Amino acid sequence: MTSIHSTSVASNCYLSDFVWVGSYRELSWHPEFEEFNSVEELLEQGRSAELIVLSLQAEEQDRCLRVLRKNDSTFLSHILVCHESALSPYLANGLWDAGYDENFQIYQLKKQQIKLDYHDDLRYKLLTYLWCHQDAILEPHSVPEKSYLYDYPLLRCFGINPEESFTWLGDLQKSQLIEKAELSNRLRFCPGCHSGHLNYIDVCPQCHSIDTEQQSSLHCFNCGHVGAQASFRKLNTLCCPNCLQNLRHIGVDYDRPIENQHCNSCQTLFVDAVVEAKCLHCQLSSKLDDLHVRNVYSFKLAIPGRTLVRQGRSQSWFALEPGEQMTSAQFYWLLDWQNKLAKRHHQTHSILSIQMLNVDEFLATEGEAKGFAQLDALQERLRSVIRVTDACSNYTRDGLLMLLPMTEMSQLKSIYNKLFDLKELQSASKIELSVKALTLPADIGENVGEWLTDQLVKAKSI
Repeated sequence: MTSIHSTSVASNCYLSDFVWVGSYRELSWHPEFEEFNSVEELLEQGRSAELIVLSLQAEEQDRCLRVLRKNDSTFLSHILVCHESALSPYLANGLWDAGYDENFQIYQLKKQQIKLDYHDDLRYKLLTYLWCHQDAILEPHSVPEKSYLYDYPLLRCFGINPEESFTWLGDLQKSQLIEKAELSNRLRFCPGCHSGHLNYIDVCPQCHSIDTEQQSSLHCFNCGHVGAQASFRKLNTLCCPNCLQNLRHIGVDYDRPIENQHCNSCQTLFVDAVVEAKCLHCQLSSKLDDLHVRNVYSFKLAIPGRTLVRQGRSQSWFALEPGEQMTSAQFYWLLDWQNKLAKRHHQTHSILSIQMLNVDEFLATEGEAKGFAQLDALQERLRSVIRVTDACSNYTRDGLLMLLPMTEMSQLKSIYNKLFDLKELQSASKIELSVKALTLPADIGENVGEWLTDQLVKAKSI
């Protein structure tokens, strides 16, 4: 059974946009809600919602969060909770309060910018989730009752096995789509069964028995005997049990050895015990150096991941269309080849560098959603400058290289004019552009990348 509660309707939101699950208490600042008694009721109707508010008991709330994140129609929804629960920091997007609208508007704007088809790829599903929700971090969750000790609740909802999630995330990080946010913990696991349930015990360095104890010992200088202090006591004096010499002065007749631990199994005296880890599952005892170490990190979306979500593709190996970007390796090879042709046939080619100088500051000022929208607009305007015969590549995160074949410096006037127009347009949005030009042929040498870097450092901005 559903019901509708209405006060004022938020701009650009429809009835199906806002859903309330659980007990509802209307307040004056609330938008229009459609109320459901359970998430199953919502999902049975095949409904999706932009904003879902949960007002449930903690245990039931955690169950509903898992259900919503598992479902394809609601995994991306902006979910807020009225009260914290065990899993809400990992599966919800914050607490429901009067300031909800700011983050929700950012969520809507970012969702409109998605061009990546994420439905059949769990990697893309995670990237899209991290993109949509402001300051989203994939956080690890402690589960001490499990042998793997930590999991990622969101990945479990996506169907990724906890034991496999660490390798899965490692591969995703190697592809530079996500990056480490913070080291949460460092774990050690049994090399036999990979359980994290280990008992660290002190053992005798001689026989590896656990039957050891602290013992105060004495060393008789007369005969060299070493034994427990109790065996030297005779009434109110100290007497060596081996040679019967009375021991009166420490440092003259006797001393206390530094070996203050005793093994009851082999009677060895020793200074430091050896620490071993015994697995509580398979009972294997291991040296600490033999344990498998795992660093547990939280992760956030990296710049290439954001680009992939917003553009729907990553870098292409081949420049199929004007303005399509090739890899740096391909661009350097092309540059070297064109330089050799220019020398042989007395041709002239030009290289343009376009660098955005303040991207991080710009995004921090404008906000990611609005900032990336302006960067997309800049990219579209750059396409008007690029000709069909031009080759392009990103040489840094914020820099674009263009190779203009059969183009002399004197012929760059029209391109300069367009770039100057771009700089004027971008001044309003506070993106600073630096434009530099080089010509071929040149003495490039063996390493094209190093030559290009050196020349661009020396060149002055147009």
